[in-house]
Parts: sequence; structure tokens; C-alpha cells
Amino acid sequence: MDRQTADEVLECLVGERTLYHYYRDRYSIGLLRHLSRRQALRIAALKQSPYAQLLQKPRVRNILADSGGKEIDDMQLARHDYDADQTDFVLTLGTWGSELKRETCWKQTSRPGYNLVLQLNFCRRHDRLFQRLGYTGDSFNYRGHPVSERRNTLAWARIDLDWQTGTALIEEIQSDWIRRVAWLGERVAGRLKSGQQPADETRYCGLKCSLQTTQEYCRFALERYAAIWAEAMLWATIAFVREELGLQRIYYHSEESGRLLKNIRGKLPPRSLYTDLPRKFCFVPTQETPEFLLRASGVGKAIRRREGLSFFQLT
Repeated sequence: MDRQTADEVLECLVGERTLYHYYRDRYSIGLLRHLSRRQALRIAALKQSPYAQLLQKPRVRNILADSGGKEIDDMQLARHDYDADQTDFVLTLGTWGSELKRETCWKQTSRPGYNLVLQLNFCRRHDRLFQRLGYTGDSFNYRGHPVSERRNTLAWARIDLDWQTGTALIEEIQSDWIRRVAWLGERVAGRLKSGQQPADETRYCGLKCSLQTTQEYCRFALERYAAIWAEAMLWATIAFVREELGLQRIYYHSEESGRLLKNIRGKLPPRSLYTDLPRKFCFVPTQETPEFLLRASGVGKAIRRREGLSFFQLT
């Protein structure tokens, strides 16, 4: 999108903070609630749709058992949209990109212009623990990525949109934090295994901390966030696009379309983020291209040259 559009969205939506709660598989309830806003959902019809896999989630099966198994509605789903073990986050909004073609390559936007960035940040409870270790946010975030300038960012999603067609494209979902914590945890475990003492220091990004303290944090962070960060980020993005922006047509890059249009060279992002994750959220492969990409100078030509290029779409 152009700079003016991005700025207008920020002006309308940016606030001090937005609290966001996530529990494992919350997206399954959320997607069904989006479908049920206008009328109750017939289970027989759902079984024939891309959303059929959601009916196998334990929480959804419990709802079906309570409802008699023929229909479910938004009120029934809402009663189960909570978990005592949910994880708290703070969402913030930013922008990323450039209208200069020469900068589009390293910004990795599919077309010249700007993306909205939805940032999934840790809550204060996590940050208080993290700060007691003597670390700072820069330890696990790369400031050359679209992370929050004021908070510790677990993950982010970049979104391009087009008001004319009512369409959004999820450009990427990524986490520096989990990747770097996993690397540091392996490094510390290796040093302890080699005979070093728990009280010995480890150095990371100019910081010093004992091996034991570092290992304790890495274990906590991976156990608490590694399994849910991608789920939490994608569901927050879908809810934001539909409920805040009011856009219903959502596309998501496939591994091939992302590599081509974002000019990704060298090391590729984790393949599962562009294969397993969208399928898990009931996106379906499609050779239908977001119309606004076809209108973009140079981009439409690249798409037409690549026969059979596919995206994912949430129908």
C-alpha cells in the first residue's frame, strides 16, 4: 500500500496498547465464530468444507457434545472461548517498507510500498523475569526487522491490503526471539555438558549471565512460547484483518510465491510457516492472485511469467 494509506490506518487504530490472550488451538474457536456470526453452523455442511478439520479439536468436540451435534452457534462457541492457562500478550501496530523499487528487495515486500506490521509483544510479567536476568530486548530481537521500539517482541506479521477489492495479503510471520533463544539454549547446554560449571558466565550480545540462569530462562521461554507463537501470531492477524480492518478476503504467501515476489535469496524462512501453518488455519491453495499485485508495476508481469504460481486463501 502507499504511505498515505498506511498512515491513515495507523492514525485510526494505534493506541497505547491492546491486550491479547491466547491459549492452544484458540484459532479453531475463533474461525468458527467468524463463520457463525450471521447464522448457526450446520455440522453436516462444515464436514464438507475446508473447516472440517476444526471439528476434531477437543474443545470443539466438547461443544458439539453439549449442542447435540447438529448445529453450533456463536453463543455456544463464545462460552468456550477461554482457558485458565491462556498466555497474555500486548499487540502493537507499525509499518514497514519503501516506495523506492531499489529498497523493495531487502524490505521483502511483494510490491513497492508499505506493509502494516502487527507486533506480538510479551506482557510485563515476562519482561520483569527477563530483566532480572540482566538482558535487554536487543538480545533476542534484530532491530533491522519490524519489531516494536518500546517492547520486547515475540513475533510479528506483515500485511499488505487493498481497500478497492477488500483484500489483505499476509506477507510473512516471523520470530527472531524464539530462533535466538533456541540457539542460545543449545549453546549453554553444550557448555554444561562439556564440564563447565552452572555459575560460569556466558556472553551474548555483550551481556554476561551465569550458565544456569541463562539455561533457566531459555527453558522457560521455549516451554511457554515455542509451541504457540506462530498460532498466536496468525490468529491475531486474521482477527485484526477481519474485525479491525473489515476485510474478509485474506491471502497468505505460499513458499513459492513468497520466494518469488519478496525476492528471498540465500537462507529461506522455515518451510512450515508457508505450508503447514496456513493449512492448519483452513487456508486452501489457489492459483487466484490478489488483484492488487497484478496491477503493480513489474509484479504482475513476474506473476504471469510463472505459470501455476499459487497462494493460500482463507475462503
